[in-house]
Amino acid sequence: MTVTTGNWQQSLWPGIDEWFDDEYQSHATEYTQFMTTRPSQRQFEETVGMSLLGRAAIKGEGEDIKQDDTQQTYTHRYLNQVRALGTSITLEAYEYNQYGPQLDALQKRPRALARSMQHTKEEAAADVINNGFDDAFDMGTASDGLSLFNSAHPSGPYGSTRSNITAAASLSAVALEDMCIAINGAVDPRGLTSAIMPYCLHIPRQLKYIADRILNSPLQNDTANNAINALKQDASIPAGSKINHYFTDPNAFFIGTSINQAGRGLIHYDNWSIKFGQDNNSTNLNMLVYAYEAYAFGWDEFQGMWGNAGA
Repeated sequence: MTVTTGNWQQSLWPGIDEWFDDEYQSHATEYTQFMTTRPSQRQFEETVGMSLLGRAAIKGEGEDIKQDDTQQTYTHRYLNQVRALGTSITLEAYEYNQYGPQLDALQKRPRALARSMQHTKEEAAADVINNGFDDAFDMGTASDGLSLFNSAHPSGPYGSTRSNITAAASLSAVALEDMCIAINGAVDPRGLTSAIMPYCLHIPRQLKYIADRILNSPLQNDTANNAINALKQDASIPAGSKINHYFTDPNAFFIGTSINQAGRGLIHYDNWSIKFGQDNNSTNLNMLVYAYEAYAFGWDEFQGMWGNAGA
């Protein structure tokens, strides 16, 4: 869409004291709190799960040793998508502007583009969590075909299903304790107990003060019991809580685990870093400024993030 003098009629006449609504501040980058960034040089990237060895068996005298198989399981595809935005302005709208740098379209538009591109990227990252309970959002046709948060993730050719979800409940100390207990009991694709630990609580802005009271009170929160706050005493969630302003469900909460902290959970592929450009149309002298970048978000190991849909 081209900006003409009709978009900025007031700019053609002197006498305006101030222009407003142009300097909103953005939040600091938040997707890096729960996403690990990897470089990408291709249109899409694929990662493949593994199923390793199971339990050993008792060997009777003279019997052969039991042999086991290792093999690949599911393939996750990350499709890099190009996000772009631009705006153009006619020569007349630019030259007839009466307010100089105060309303200089070519000065303000790059800042506005940067803010829009950042906001778009944050929403794309948060949508991995926001859509995490919806089976319409999976990691491709060769994946297990399930949503990020699911109680029935198959373990490949062996073993039973695995979960990274707990029963929907309001955020509370009990709900977090139950989630920590479930995480501590997580197993690998062959059903072997794994040292997966809770690391960080990720919440929407609406749950900030509830989370602060739960995690930081020296005694049990919102009770008359003279008992320690076990979550705080044991540092059960060592990184505390982090707010994401792009989470859309005001009740849902999530715990990133040691798998996610190690870079094997939720993943961001950086394909094209953000670039800005400017171009002039030689026939009508319209001036275009634009920005573009390409990236993908998704997950490798679903147990990198546990979810509760809230209540």
